[in-house]
Amino acid sequence: MISHLLFVDDTLIFCKLEVDQLGYLRCILVLFEVMLGFKINLSKSVLIPIGEVPELNNLAQFFGCGVDYLPSSYLGLPLGATYKCKLVWDPVVERFWKKLAG
Repeated sequence: MISHLLFVDDTLIFCKLEVDQLGYLRCILVLFEVMLGFKINLSKSVLIPIGEVPELNNLAQFFGCGVDYLPSSYLGLPLGATYKCKLVWDPVVERFWKKLAG
């Protein structure tokens, strides 16, 4: 089962480390490009493993993307960090204050 989240022109895809699921995912991405005429920029995409993932670099090469690790950030928000940690949220709060100040 593949789950996903869509944010404007960004997509997060979650799946288990199963060869058939990864193959289906790659086929879906190729069909998306062919049928809709869009180009997926996999060089700007990354795999972020959760837990131990064997052959991670081979998987990234299969998809044509890079590798990143948690904690990371997505759309300026922290991913995989302790949600109660003040140091994690200080930069986010600071950016909001700057936006509000104009």
